[in-house]
Amino acid sequence: MSTCTALAAFDDEPTPSDLAAIAAQEPVIAAEVAVVDAECRLAMSPDELAIKAHRRAVVALNVAMRTAVETRTNRATSTASAFVLGDRLSTARRVVIRPAVRTA
Repeated sequence: MSTCTALAAFDDEPTPSDLAAIAAQEPVIAAEVAVVDAECRLAMSPDELAIKAHRRAVVALNVAMRTAVETRTNRATSTASAFVLGDRLSTARRVVIRPAVRTA
């Protein structure tokens, strides 16, 4: 009789396809982090520079997601299938932040 511990599920190392999927998502994750940083900056001081930084971060995220989808589609049609077309790349959502209105 064998004993199964709670940590037994974490004993396995990631497969090369798992690592490839993670590496493919790195640019999207970095762009999402940049959007969150820009949103924090915008919340702290809603000036013109913060608004421009947020816009640039959102554009960069859109480019990263579009590139990831194109790369994913190209790899899905090749012989090495490291991706599943039904999976979502990211949970990123477009967020619109308006500058806070300060009242006295």
